[in-house]
Amino acid sequence: MNSIIGIAVKDIKTFFRERGTIFWTIAFPVMILLLFTAIFGRDIPFSANIGVVDNDGTRVTAAIIAGLNSSGPFVVKSFTNKTEALRELNATNIRALVTFPTYFTQNLAFRNATVSMVVDETNPEVAELVSNGVRTVLSEYYKHAFNYTDPITVVEEAAVFGQKIGYKENIVPGMLTYPLLFSSMVVSTGAIVFEREKGTLKKIRASPTPPINMLIGKALAALFQTSISIVIMSVLAVVLLGPNLNWNIPLLVPVLFFGSMNGIALGLIISCIGRSPQEASNAATTVAIVLQFFTGMYFPIDYLPTYMQQIGRFIPMTYAAQALRDIMIRNATLSDLLLPIGTLAGASVLLLGIGVVLYNRWVQSERD
Repeated sequence: MNSIIGIAVKDIKTFFRERGTIFWTIAFPVMILLLFTAIFGRDIPFSANIGVVDNDGTRVTAAIIAGLNSSGPFVVKSFTNKTEALRELNATNIRALVTFPTYFTQNLAFRNATVSMVVDETNPEVAELVSNGVRTVLSEYYKHAFNYTDPITVVEEAAVFGQKIGYKENIVPGMLTYPLLFSSMVVSTGAIVFEREKGTLKKIRASPTPPINMLIGKALAALFQTSISIVIMSVLAVVLLGPNLNWNIPLLVPVLFFGSMNGIALGLIISCIGRSPQEASNAATTVAIVLQFFTGMYFPIDYLPTYMQQIGRFIPMTYAAQALRDIMIRNATLSDLLLPIGTLAGASVLLLGIGVVLYNRWVQSERD
């Protein structure tokens, strides 16, 4: 019993001697609680852009559109024709399209008015919120303006993707983003800090192998392990969930590759900064868990407060998660993916550059 207590006391003393480990141990629950409070502790969980085509062009339709715009979660974008609006719906610039037909106001007086609505079904939860919200605004206007309880008839057209997207179709692309954060980042975090503990660099300096080769080798090993995780998750998703998705391998590969390189680069940066394996591991785990809330892996980025959405747009994995959904759900083409792939490639070059600078600084400190 004394030996058990002695080991526990030793490890506790070691924990308190490592300031970085103490910091990340405290920071993790604090950051998670603050994130959950910021995301889910609000009355209005998200805002959504909706498109409107007003073919009637009367004061009545203008009043209804103004009501939609001032309802709280909706921001209305007006379009001159339906074809133009549907292009924006495909690009997710708007979540739904409401079309007021000609003679809408005239039919409204006879309690026979209809509007058509097309909802972006990429995310079923958001689609339901948007659809119900639009119907509520139209119903309330009809009731207050004409003192009738019957709502305006909403004819919901088929989704632009030809079918309803289920939850499993929405979640699988997010699941494939998971290895980009956790597998690549956590694996590569141990690349430098564990070698520092083992004194590997001193042995490398005594050999003809340049120190940078160790860094490249570690990155390739992390990329290989991340690839295994992605393949396993993809196979299991197909076998266990059977989602109706577009597995366009030529387009998925560059997105997953550059996404993995971003995760590896972040891990290398953390490993160069971390002073001990435990500190670096805690830092990588905390950063990965926190970043997943900003990337849209599990729920739309629209759920986030505006300032958190802005932060999310600076995180490379946000573009990876969106690109994966565009490929697998929207059947996106290469031209549609130039921006996210270019952003991922540029971010990986930048982060790897920072990692190399920090690595060279560590090499220099080891020589001194």
